[in-house]
Amino acid sequence: MKLLRFLLELFLKLLKGIAYDWVVALIDIVRLILEFLRKLFRPKPPHSETNTTNTGCASVDHPSFHRPDPVIYSQKYLLSLGLAVTWDNPDIALFKNGVQVSEGELLPNTEYEIRATIRNNSYDAPIVGLNVDFSFLTFGVTTVATAIGSRVVNLGVKGGTQHPAVARILWTTPPTGHYCIVVAFQWVDDANPNNNVGQNNVNVVAATSPATFTFQLRNQDEKQRSYRMEADTYTLPELADCGARPTRRQDNVQKWKEVQALHNRANHPVPPDWTVAFTPPAVTLHPGDEVDVTVAITPPAGFTGQKAFNLHAVMDNGVYAGGVTVYVTKA
Repeated sequence: MKLLRFLLELFLKLLKGIAYDWVVALIDIVRLILEFLRKLFRPKPPHSETNTTNTGCASVDHPSFHRPDPVIYSQKYLLSLGLAVTWDNPDIALFKNGVQVSEGELLPNTEYEIRATIRNNSYDAPIVGLNVDFSFLTFGVTTVATAIGSRVVNLGVKGGTQHPAVARILWTTPPTGHYCIVVAFQWVDDANPNNNVGQNNVNVVAATSPATFTFQLRNQDEKQRSYRMEADTYTLPELADCGARPTRRQDNVQKWKEVQALHNRANHPVPPDWTVAFTPPAVTLHPGDEVDVTVAITPPAGFTGQKAFNLHAVMDNGVYAGGVTVYVTKA
């Protein structure tokens, strides 16, 4: 009888182990695995807790840390935002004997002073020692650059006494040709490095039915590109009063919509009584290839005065390669 009871108890324990204990053991195993993974991927504590010996690196992200944003009228940046532009840069001007002159009417072998106006979009972070590079291109789109020189300026905060800053350099024009002025700069901790290059690419032609001129188009990409030519008559609007500064998010959104409407290329087409003809109207270029593009602008009968045309080259990926602004004049 005792043997039978022993065998029965042994059978019950064995049955319990098979039916229950393995589940408890499996739960313990899963718990250990989860605890290990939690410790392995646990976020690190703040820098002040882990780096008391001042070793290693940490990113600075604090309201007391401010970043400057040096900016010039940058056509490529504005075009990337979907806004219309003029290649007659309002922040780049040429002077002779202290008098401003038109870039479209420069004399050969003549010394001019280039002045570049640089602003800061930051109210809190000035810049000491901003290096500004000047160069010129053959009149056209993405042509080869030739360095003029560099100047260093100190740029104050927006609204301050050293804002904006003006970089000045002397430049002697080449013996022949027409050229585009380029101003560029970089800052190590720039809040927006995309608005640091501005071009002044302007020509003036007489409306001798039609007004005809030629510019160069060069493919500076490392792959073959196709280009199409576009034209519009956008000009910079008159500066409005600053008004109240937006303080709410919806105010900023509404303000941006107003800017988009004001600088919409679709609102500045070539007038129906004018004709702008490109030869060729589209072209495909291998890397490094360059082609002359001839433009004929025909005014309506009886036209007098001056009319601005912005001529753009658009790549097959939809990106604007560059452009020129032409003023058609007739006395």
